[in-house]
Amino acid sequence: GPLVKTVMTRCIHCTRCVRFTTEVAGISELGLIGRGEDAEITTYLEKAMTSELQGNVIDLCPVGALTSKPYAFHARPWELIKTESIDVMDALGSAIRI
Repeated sequence: GPLVKTVMTRCIHCTRCVRFTTEVAGISELGLIGRGEDAEITTYLEKAMTSELQGNVIDLCPVGALTSKPYAFHARPWELIKTESIDVMDALGSAIRI
């Protein structure tokens, strides 16, 4: 789909993404194809993911096999701009950097 990029050489076949799309999203878009060493998690019939919840599988993947397509290779998390702000959870209103 437009949000998810796959790097299946990283995949450990935990099937978190498959279970999420089936149980939470209610659509069986992802599945495990093949057996043993040749197993691969993919969409059926090579279709793009169409669920409105497809971006959530990026956060579920423990090894980074599913990454954000718009964000990939643009910046590293430590290179993002820090912003001064106020802690809304603190009664004193402490200054923090986000």
